This record gives sequence, C-alpha cells and structure tokens, in this order.
Amino acid sequence: MHISKISLFRIDLPLSTPFHHASSGLVSNLEEVVARVETSTGVEGWGEVRGNCTYVTGDTPNRIMAAASFLAQKLPGEPLDELPRLSDLMGKLIVGNSAAKALLDIALHDALAKAFGVPLAVILGGVRRRRLPSDICIPFCPAGEAATVTRTAISEGYTVIKVRMGLSPEEDSSRCAAVREVIAASGSAAVIAIDANGAWTPKQALARIHLLEPFEPVFIEQPVAAEDIPGLRFLRERSPIPIMADESVQTPRTLLELIERQAADMFHFKLIKAGGFIPLKRMMGMAEVAGMPYMIGQMDEGMLATAAAVHAGAASSAAYFEVHCDRGVASQPFSGLTFEEGYRILPEGPGLGVRVDEKGLVHVASFPQ
Repeated sequence: MHISKISLFRIDLPLSTPFHHASSGLVSNLEEVVARVETSTGVEGWGEVRGNCTYVTGDTPNRIMAAASFLAQKLPGEPLDELPRLSDLMGKLIVGNSAAKALLDIALHDALAKAFGVPLAVILGGVRRRRLPSDICIPFCPAGEAATVTRTAISEGYTVIKVRMGLSPEEDSSRCAAVREVIAASGSAAVIAIDANGAWTPKQALARIHLLEPFEPVFIEQPVAAEDIPGLRFLRERSPIPIMADESVQTPRTLLELIERQAADMFHFKLIKAGGFIPLKRMMGMAEVAGMPYMIGQMDEGMLATAAAVHAGAASSAAYFEVHCDRGVASQPFSGLTFEEGYRILPEGPGLGVRVDEKGLVHVASFPQ
C-alpha cells in the first residue's frame, strides 16, 4: 500500500468567544490548514493544523500551505507503512516548518491506522487510557468574568483551571483570587495553574510568582520569553512553584537542551511544535527517561487537530492534558469527538475517529495534480 495522492484545503473556524492572552493578541477565527492523504487501496487519512499561530511556530496559513505543498509533491509513491522514514525524509527535505510536517504526519498516521482498522493510538504504541482529564484556560478578562467561566468549568467537570497571566499584577491577582474563591465555594477538588505565555522578564516573573504563591498553582507555564533559557533556569532554581516550559520546548533538540541545562521542571508538548507524532513520541520518551512530567496539549484548533492530540495523550504517560480547545469553535466540518464530565474520550473508530465533511473545506491543491 502506497501514497497515491495528497490534497490540501483551507478553512476559517469562527470562535464562539474570541480570546486574548499575552502572546496571541486578539483571536476571533482559527485559520486552519487541512490535508487528505489517499492510498493505493482507497483508504483516506486526514490532518489539521492551526495556521494563525505566528506567536508559537512563526507560521501563517500561506507559509504552511507553501511548505506542505513542497513536501506533498515528494510523498506520492512512497509506502505508507514506513512512517518513521517518511518523517525523517520530510526533515531532510525542508528545515523547520514543523506545522506543515505535523499536518502531513497526522494525515499519514490516520490513513495507516484506518488501513489496519484500529484507533490511531494503537499504532503509537498502544492505549494507556481512554479518558483524558483536560485542563481549561481562563483568558484575559475581568475578575467577574473569570469567576463565571470557572463556575461553568467546574460544573462541566474540569479539575485544572489554567489562568492566563500578563496583565498588571493587580489584575492578574484579582482574576486568580476570583477563580480560587469559586473553587473553594464549590467544594471542588479543582486546582489552579498559571500560564504567562512569556510575558515577564525573569525578575518580574520571580516577583509575580511570590505574589501568586498563596493561590497554590500546581505549575507556572512559560513565565519568560521562549528563547530565554537562562531565565527559565534562574526561575526553576528559585521558584517554590514548578516551572513548565511550553514555547521554549519545540523539538527533540530543544527538549534535550532544556533537560541538560536543568531549565524546567516539566514540559508542554504539542504536535504542531514537534512536527508530528514521530518526533513527539521521541520527546515523550526523553522526558520519561529523565523522570520529568509533561503535558500533551494543543493550540486552539478544530476537532480534527484536537483528536490527534487526544490519541497522542491516550498513548502517553502524560501528567496533564490540554485537549479542550475545539470546544470554543462555533461551527466546523468535523464531528465524532466527545467530552464527558471534564474528560475527552478516545474515539473507538479506526484512525482519528473523526468524520470530515469535505463540502465545508476549500480545496487549494492536490499532488499529483
């Protein structure tokens, strides 16, 4: 069985509620790039990545489309069951461009799992869990709105409430206080986490950490800029709260640097940063060998991309999960992924287990044409 054709599509997914945090600016739509892989036996595989995430991967939809088009021309005729080699091939054909590589890698894995008739998590090494407890994020908003979102989140079963930081110390503290009050009043076992998205200098971060310590966050995510590895280590050595790296950990190579430099306590892994399932599996293995916890997460994306993160999480030993982000999409041409009482449920069907309504997508190119 070999790859016979790859098609690329675009779609903008409107958000029910636009969001804003320290690195993203205001986001009202998710500008998605979608790929379909067709095989010589008639099996199809699908993949999706977010295009408007310049603040994490440097990508735009047009850049992803250009890189994916270049790679898609090289893959038809290749055997589908040699996914590690195909991942390495994409790495040799073009430097960087992790989103384009992830897009195609996800679609290839979806096709192979469908060919075998098994959930995608099975070909990642096997299912470790079928229910993934997801966190939920509180964006920039007034304290009263943060309290309202937290009440809804607790009623839906979420147990990790992650608050986005990067406003003034008073505004950030008031939102954390509002979230903590709602949790205490509800009797929930939910905990708080903090995500600064690189908003602070190391000295600012240390001061903010001490200001936020009474709220007992379970971790502080990306307190300083992605490239500030010395700043991360400075904080890890001084913070009473564990430091999680997100934007700083992109690929296996950057993960190795963080581990060697003892710059973080834990990591947030995403397919779009890693470049697909193959490098993501390597990163999970590296963290596990080092004895360091990690989160399997995602960008704000549609259901197809979310399902890919769910399958990665289901085959992992992750300590935390962030796999709720498609729930804020107002409408999308994907269906099949479910949510129950704070948990994402691993789909039982073959591949990603998500249905795609192709009529809702805009076709851009196919290879061969």
